[in-house]
Amino acid sequence: MALRRDKKRKPIMHRELEENLTRLNVDRSSGHPKPHKVCLLLAVMDLIQQGQIQTPQIQLTAALEDAFKIRFKRYQKNNDKADISLPFYHLKSEPFWNLIPVAGTEYLTPISPSKAALKSRIKHAEISEDLFNAFNNPITRLQYEEALTSNLENLGDQFARWLIDTGRSEKTAKNYVQALRSTISKWTQDEAITERNLLSFTGYESFSTVAEQIADYDTFKTFNKRGKGMYSAALNNYREFLRDISNADVQEDIQAIYSDVRLHNTERAILINARIGQGQYRKSLIDYWGGCAVTGYADTRLLIASHIKPWKKANNAERLDRYNGLLLQPNLDKAFDLGYISFTEKGKITISEQLEQPAAIGIDGNMAIDVSNSHQDFLSYHRECVYQRG
Repeated sequence: MALRRDKKRKPIMHRELEENLTRLNVDRSSGHPKPHKVCLLLAVMDLIQQGQIQTPQIQLTAALEDAFKIRFKRYQKNNDKADISLPFYHLKSEPFWNLIPVAGTEYLTPISPSKAALKSRIKHAEISEDLFNAFNNPITRLQYEEALTSNLENLGDQFARWLIDTGRSEKTAKNYVQALRSTISKWTQDEAITERNLLSFTGYESFSTVAEQIADYDTFKTFNKRGKGMYSAALNNYREFLRDISNADVQEDIQAIYSDVRLHNTERAILINARIGQGQYRKSLIDYWGGCAVTGYADTRLLIASHIKPWKKANNAERLDRYNGLLLQPNLDKAFDLGYISFTEKGKITISEQLEQPAAIGIDGNMAIDVSNSHQDFLSYHRECVYQRG
């Protein structure tokens, strides 16, 4: 078929766009997913972030090729070759990437995906406005980078690593992955709930829908009881894993801020920055704590501004209150957020029995924070409503 100008494409919504990015049609013929498409899109994201690409029109430039090679070097395997012409051409099969031909060449014979042919026949590629805005938005950029790189990983391995990173044992991680890959997936296929293996789900919303259906079946409840709750634990943890890597909670909260008609634009900006751990709220925590609240680690670039009373449960004043915040290293932030650790009235750490290997992620029972009276109500809420007691 001759190359022609594609019809104007409909806008792609946020969730649909994320699903598209996690399901790229990547070449797996060599036994591993080829990184070309992922690396080109990451390179586009990098140049947008740097201000070198300022419109949705993507030119095949030396700067883009250099950015592509930097990304490619990280993800290439075996004999993968950093040929930018391949993804630049083949991304046309994705709903957000459109090749715009040079005027007068639309109906010539098909081109080959070579750099010379692309430069002579293609004016530029054009990404959707939605994708350009997402790549240009510091709130969504990291989320979409994770969506892209998920194409290159075995999601089961990634889930197992997440479980271990959040304090589960290797045995538990192996059991949960096996349950999802085999036992529960086979059962859901037999019951015609879904034909897909559960570990093929990459979207939080789509998996949550299936997980809720599964939990309603009496037969599942029966064999879950025989398994002493392991199967429901596997489902819940995988859902939490997808929520984590997609930043689903943050996106929902930011959308709620945008939708709140009571807020002025300045108030919206302050709240959004507070939700993503940036802006004045982060600065106030850095000024107060000076470093990690637990370890004292001083490089604040690597620390996370974490709310004690969760964002969803707090009012706007509490969300901006520096006494409702801790500055934490990533391992401590994740454990605190999941309720695997909390702190007493005197600031001593408490460690949940559900955190199977605290030492493996650098947590021990001698840790503590300096607390004031202003922290007490927030810490009390965390102990009562977030902390997992066994």
